[in-house]
Amino acid sequence: MSVSGSKKRPSSRWKRRRERAQKGLSILPSLLTLGNGICGIAAIIKVAKIQWNVLDGPYHWALNLREAALLILLGMVFDMLDGRVARLTRTTSDFGGQLDSLSDAITFGVAPGVLTIMANAEARFTEHHFWTKVAWVFGVAYACGAIARLARFNVDNDHDEKAHLEFKGLPSPAAAGVIATLVLLQSYLLGTGSHAFPALPDSSWLTTIGTDITFLLPFVALGLGYLMVSKFRYVHLANRYLKGRKPFWYLRVVFVGGVCLALLPELFGALAFGIFALTGPVLAWRTRLLGPVAPPATETPPAAPAQPAPAPAEPATTPASQPATGI
Repeated sequence: MSVSGSKKRPSSRWKRRRERAQKGLSILPSLLTLGNGICGIAAIIKVAKIQWNVLDGPYHWALNLREAALLILLGMVFDMLDGRVARLTRTTSDFGGQLDSLSDAITFGVAPGVLTIMANAEARFTEHHFWTKVAWVFGVAYACGAIARLARFNVDNDHDEKAHLEFKGLPSPAAAGVIATLVLLQSYLLGTGSHAFPALPDSSWLTTIGTDITFLLPFVALGLGYLMVSKFRYVHLANRYLKGRKPFWYLRVVFVGGVCLALLPELFGALAFGIFALTGPVLAWRTRLLGPVAPPATETPPAAPAQPAPAPAEPATTPASQPATGI
């Protein structure tokens, strides 16, 4: 006698195999997270190799800073991939979250802070001790802000992706992206690296801007450190605008942005990260000035026009002069 529609329950041996397979899949997100941390360590080593008292060639220091900035951006790629892979394989865990935060503290906290300090090192500005101390303090303040931001994220973290539609405080990868792209823009304007600004007859002002970015970095780092520990709200761009079905004009915006980024990656990268960092204070100021944005009202179909009431029928009247007839 056979029962139709009955299914075999999986054996305990099969359950153990499946559990081992799921535990094995968690290795891949962890390796990607460690790749993020390795990029941060490599960036610190690149910056530490700068020796300002040795003149090996023009803009030798800019090459080291450029390579460190590229390593920070590469760590950002690993940081985006590890979370996606963990959610796809359903292997999100508290261990992965802690490991991710520790790697972020190195790549997006310590590495940009050291980069800012070494760009304004005392060996480079031997006669400006106060300025080098300012750069040192502001760089450390940035690193402390990033670490505090990550600690707060760990406390409030929720593994559900629907809870990641916005951030409280500037995310540390975005803050590190501002510093990294500014360093790449400096390298671009000074003519170092494989992708450099073309030599123009009247380009001395560009060289001046590129040199002044060095003195701008400490103040930018201090502002970013404050934004990371602030309560300003920042939108999660990927989860909010790139997931699900979107209108066709989204594709046009992405296409135009991709073309601009391919033509001038240093310039548009710095603009993109800088604008995103300013969206938090700007939106907070707008909300305080104009009030919260009301959700769009749902459109209701127009009501059908009212039909005019029929006119009352006139009673039939017989003229008084008409004679009555009979049979």
